[in-house]
Amino acid sequence: MKKILVVALFSLFLFSCSNKEGVSGSSSSDGELKVQTYSILDVNFTSAKCIGVLTLGSYATSDYGICWSTLQNPVATGPHVQGTLNAGSSVFSSIIGPLTANTTYYVRAYAKDATGTVYGAQMSFTTLNMVGSTGGGLVDVEGEVYGSVVINGKEWMRSNLNVSKYKNGDVIPQVTDVAQWDALTTGAWCYYENDTANGPIYGKLYNWYAINDSRGLAPTGWHIATDAEWTSLTNFLGGANVAGKKLKDNSSTSTWDVTTHSATNQSGFSAIPGGVGYLNYNLPPSPAVPALSDLFKWKTKAAYWWSSTPGNSAEYNWVRNCNSSSDEFVRSGAIKSSALAVRCVKN
Repeated sequence: MKKILVVALFSLFLFSCSNKEGVSGSSSSDGELKVQTYSILDVNFTSAKCIGVLTLGSYATSDYGICWSTLQNPVATGPHVQGTLNAGSSVFSSIIGPLTANTTYYVRAYAKDATGTVYGAQMSFTTLNMVGSTGGGLVDVEGEVYGSVVINGKEWMRSNLNVSKYKNGDVIPQVTDVAQWDALTTGAWCYYENDTANGPIYGKLYNWYAINDSRGLAPTGWHIATDAEWTSLTNFLGGANVAGKKLKDNSSTSTWDVTTHSATNQSGFSAIPGGVGYLNYNLPPSPAVPALSDLFKWKTKAAYWWSSTPGNSAEYNWVRNCNSSSDEFVRSGAIKSSALAVRCVKN
């Protein structure tokens, strides 16, 4: 996950009780207990990760960690949490919280021994501001309940559509055979890799013909998001270069394989990486049976959604995607036989 480094009020390398720079060893040459407030990472709405460096003195250390406050110069008798030392290191980390969204906090590393309590230099950060608010939710034709979020005046589903019937009650067929799927000109759905275990997490994947069916795929009072609505959402979240990280789920149960880029879910959209099926696949005249890994791609790494707006050619339709290796939210085209997720917007 991309780390958010917050600039300190003082140097990141300033020790309390010392003018020495850099990360010290695990014990102090002068016998004094020292602690450094090193950095602040992973700032979210209600929590942040703080890094400190501990230099042991002549006496046993009874406690060390991070204290915080909305007032300057926080002390360990107020809100605080113990640190966890990295193995074989003098560096420790603490997850602080619960915090309040859109609020400035001051933090200091602290350490205690028989001589008293010492503090590192003060640093500050501001928690993220949630730009979406909880909506009224919805129920589909089969009785499944979905949460919703209001972003910039539009109410969006907070999870992917998981319905197997059109709005009028007609059944949408589940198709698992690749040759049959490729030949379709009518609506169908599948699970990622045809595994039912993926349904409760990621919802169903639909072809374009299900999106475009006059019987209506979206629940009553809702519609499939248009290309213009996706664009408006993207622009409101700061543009295509950064909107992806604000859409991606960052909860404790998130399945994103995020290593270098952050997922803040600042929008409340809670995008999940359900992958795609048949995205760039057209069945050759006499194919060998393709592997599932050739047909389904990027679960835990990417999320794709249809729009209801046709593309610039008869073969393609506009879609949106975000992925684990970028903060971007990308507009692209997909062939109509692709199997993608769906998000709906309230009418």
